[in-house]
Amino acid sequence: MKNQTTRILVLGGGFAGAYCVKRLEKLVRGRDVEITLVNAHNYFAFTPMLVEAATSALEPRHVVVPLRGFMRSANFAMASVENIDLNSQLVTVQPEFGDRMMLSYDHLVVAMGSVTRMPSITGVQEFAFGLKTLADATTLRDRVIGMLEMANLAPDHEHRQSWLTFAVVGAGYTGVEAAGEFNAFLKEAIRNYRNVNETDIRVMLIQRSGRILDTLDDTMSEKASEILKRNGVDIRLNESIAEVRETSFTLESGAEIVSHTVIWSAGVAPPSLLKNCGLPINSHGYLECERDLRIQGHDNIWGIGDCASNPDADGKPYPPTAQHALREGRAAAENLSALLSGQPTQPFNYRNKGTMAPLGGRQAIANVFGLHLTGLPAWFLWRTVYLGIMPGFGRKIRVAMDWTTEIFFRRDDSQQNFHRTRK
Repeated sequence: MKNQTTRILVLGGGFAGAYCVKRLEKLVRGRDVEITLVNAHNYFAFTPMLVEAATSALEPRHVVVPLRGFMRSANFAMASVENIDLNSQLVTVQPEFGDRMMLSYDHLVVAMGSVTRMPSITGVQEFAFGLKTLADATTLRDRVIGMLEMANLAPDHEHRQSWLTFAVVGAGYTGVEAAGEFNAFLKEAIRNYRNVNETDIRVMLIQRSGRILDTLDDTMSEKASEILKRNGVDIRLNESIAEVRETSFTLESGAEIVSHTVIWSAGVAPPSLLKNCGLPINSHGYLECERDLRIQGHDNIWGIGDCASNPDADGKPYPPTAQHALREGRAAAENLSALLSGQPTQPFNYRNKGTMAPLGGRQAIANVFGLHLTGLPAWFLWRTVYLGIMPGFGRKIRVAMDWTTEIFFRRDDSQQNFHRTRK
């Protein structure tokens, strides 16, 4: 009697899902196992480099990796996940074109990532910009360049500054990098805009807590703040947004700032689908998982990446970073393979070897194995590490060439219009 094929379905093609599939392909080679990856796009976005794509330091196409080329033997379905039926072990997906499809599974890996958390503050949904996806990056890039064009036509400093005031809300890794990189990009780009000067540019970084990068130690946080301020970024601590309008925003303190561009990076949220699929979630909507990355109460369903709350040895959830998602993906593949072989699973353990945060203008901070670096050495280390992580030799070469070109030539300030920009 022929053995039945074991079907493994992986939902999500980010760091966690893509690297889970990549590892599974090797581990189950030669076995009667069918792997299918489902993702809304046919590429894997290298999110640590999205800010550089948004500021013309990198060509946007070079920060994505085609999933079909990334995988070797797994199947791929470009579709959005609509429902998970736990009883029937069926997942309903909607391709971009055509009818809904039902995909069955024996083992399910939920790696659906996260979305920008847009709170119910008046105007945020309508007028704020996210910086979470490739579409966000290219849309924001065109927006910033459009603001430069408008400022160049403005009659005086007050009007120019109204076009060139950019507010970044949230001073985590993405927000801090965005503020620093956009500030550097704008100062470089104005060389091509005769009527604009540096005094017209205002990049604000708005943080609800008392310091930026507040998950890091005080020393690194203070050093990052010092570098950003020295470069001209206006940091507002213990402050938050009360309302966003098309041409201005209001702070909780009551101050009204004229601005046409608010970038929202104040946290992420799990996909709303998880609330209604019957899987256990915590009070914030994240999947509740065991130490071996299986979802609580489900022996054949795994939760990894930003959408899951995976506890460390002390019961604290691992932070939602790319490096943790990548390693969770590989660890889930190892445990799933062990389970298929009748072997025990292992708890996921990972000790963070260091932290790096780019700050724009070839500046960064880093803490690697207890060694603190700042400025150019930290920036060079960040680029070296993430170039090494970037999948695919061809993509590494393209990114390295973009970075080399940036050293000798100005960044491109032409609009690309990949996506319709918001008016």
